[in-house]
Amino acid sequence: MGNYRVYKAGEDEHVREVTTAAPTPLERARGARRRGRERVGAPRNWWVWALVAAAIAAAAVLYWFYGREAVSNSRAALDIVSALDKVPGWAVVGAPVVVVVAVAVVTAYLAFGRHLAVKLIGVAVVVVVLAAPGIAVGFANGLVADVGQTGTAAKTAEERSQITEADKTIDVPVANKPMNILLIGSDKSTVPGDPGRSDTQMLVRLDPETKSISMLSLPRDLRVDIPGVGYDKMNTAYSYGGPALVIKTFKQLTGLPVNGWIEVNFSGFWHVVNILGGIYLPIDHKYFVPASADYKSINLEPGYQLVRGKQALNYVRYRHDQKGDFTRMQRQQLFLREVQRQSGRWSSDVTKVLKLIKAITGETKSSLSSLKKIEPLVGLAFEVDTSKVYQAHLEGDTPMLDGISYVTATDEQIADVVDQFTNPTQPPVVTKGAKIGKKMYGVRVYNGSGIPGLATTAASQLSAQGYNAEAVADAIEYPDKVTAVYAPKNLEAQAKAIAAMMWPSDVRIVKRVPGSLDGISVFVASSFDGAIVVSEEVVQEQQTLDKNQKVDWATWQEYDKQTPLKLEAPTAWSSGFTYDQWRNYSIETTDGKHSAASVAVVQTSQYGYWSIQAMRWQDPPAIQNPSGTQTIGGRKFMLFYQGDHLHMVAWKERGTLYWVLNTLDNQLSNDLMLGLAASCKPVK
Repeated sequence: MGNYRVYKAGEDEHVREVTTAAPTPLERARGARRRGRERVGAPRNWWVWALVAAAIAAAAVLYWFYGREAVSNSRAALDIVSALDKVPGWAVVGAPVVVVVAVAVVTAYLAFGRHLAVKLIGVAVVVVVLAAPGIAVGFANGLVADVGQTGTAAKTAEERSQITEADKTIDVPVANKPMNILLIGSDKSTVPGDPGRSDTQMLVRLDPETKSISMLSLPRDLRVDIPGVGYDKMNTAYSYGGPALVIKTFKQLTGLPVNGWIEVNFSGFWHVVNILGGIYLPIDHKYFVPASADYKSINLEPGYQLVRGKQALNYVRYRHDQKGDFTRMQRQQLFLREVQRQSGRWSSDVTKVLKLIKAITGETKSSLSSLKKIEPLVGLAFEVDTSKVYQAHLEGDTPMLDGISYVTATDEQIADVVDQFTNPTQPPVVTKGAKIGKKMYGVRVYNGSGIPGLATTAASQLSAQGYNAEAVADAIEYPDKVTAVYAPKNLEAQAKAIAAMMWPSDVRIVKRVPGSLDGISVFVASSFDGAIVVSEEVVQEQQTLDKNQKVDWATWQEYDKQTPLKLEAPTAWSSGFTYDQWRNYSIETTDGKHSAASVAVVQTSQYGYWSIQAMRWQDPPAIQNPSGTQTIGGRKFMLFYQGDHLHMVAWKERGTLYWVLNTLDNQLSNDLMLGLAASCKPVK
């Protein structure tokens, strides 16, 4: 018991006295415990902070030894998804900021807040936020768990050794520079102990500066000096030393760097094609080998169509036509070109892209052993301009040496094809609308290279070609390493012509700024070697068309009756042409529907095949990104070039898409292609 007095503010006399009860034993015990905690608080807090510091140190050590690759893979996965435009760019910075803020807010409330329920919710939020990066890391690691594998859960010791040795031979890629990837198609028999051979050797060059892709193929029967072995066929390098010796042989022969490699077997190839949902290919003629034959059977009809799995594999492996291995290389390059052209079909589907990465990495041997290494390649592939895909392949003589058939090529032939690969021929520029003379606009040349006099050199050479060109200033702050040609939309064709002479280069269309000068501005970068390349007139075998030649018109009319399409056929013809096949069929479109289609195949005197295609489908991948357009007789044609060869001419009329397709090796001249397309008329 105790008493205390209550006073009123400002007065000396107390108002009343209050008697209090004595504290109970329980209250006295609680007070003692509280005073005890106050006395030992400092040491106890010290131990807590020591434990926190130890945990942080342990986490740092674990991250350094085991977590860096996982985190880098997670970041690469995020970058890949960002490249697909599925995650906004701010998420890369915003996500970590959100995590830090969320943890800070919840931690502060746990320290100073009073409501137990809110604290429990805060703890749950922290657990989820902290678990999210772990889940992402786990997902990324699961995604690349099979990178470098061969379709099984574990590689054999021999395969691990092959990968290690091959990785020692590659050149380290340089940031923002072209990357060369060697594709090796392996062909292994079922005979025990047979190491197999490389069925395909193709170097793919991805150039981030020009946003272009080039492909270089070498014949598998090419007679080469294999390091440490001697002269033999190119494809036997794989038998002697696996992918490492293939890479060494390719580098020694071409002098080109190899920054990465991928070896794919046949089952992996068709599995990847099926994941992509098939590839649309313009099949130039009927491919048929019966199942009873000694070599791989195939039954593939002509015409533009969706080709899946094993049929795609059989198509790219086929070598039993007019030029054997040479035309096979062309088919393989056509296949890769169409894969890149059609990347928009699956690049927006994150699930399909991730399945594709897992399939490629899970069913191949390669130098791409992590998402961190794959990510730059994926980024480059999506940046490539589909109108800038170039092809080069080596052809040579085919002698018999000691009873063995070889392909032989001179040093000059090899050097020429390497130059085509690294400096591809640009397609001719087709001017739209009224012709604009070279003197009708100015060309101002700026020096962005840092090399004295380079702009003056370029301007003087352009002037010699008839341009109104002048070097005007140094562009010290020009950021790019590739020459850029800026022009308004109405001078796009002229800008492309100048850019082609200063390749590698990039054309950039800009709006005219009020008060600025009209014309073209060229910013010369260090990529310009000081000499413009003036394209020479392409010399092709003289080919003529005879007008008013309705060849096999009755057959055309019969096939027209059997299809809902309004067929058109050429009314001009050249000697040596013979119709090989007509076919009416249905094509599966990208949205899963079926559309009427028709194709007529023509054989040339050189055993090539060109075709006239018609379809109700108006926007197939084949007509994306034409090289240019040209109007003849009121009909607007879309032109598609391979280098300086006109490969396809397409047009639309009466709700139907038509095109004339050149042979695989472009046997028809550019004028002949245009003449055939312009001569096409309704068969009714």
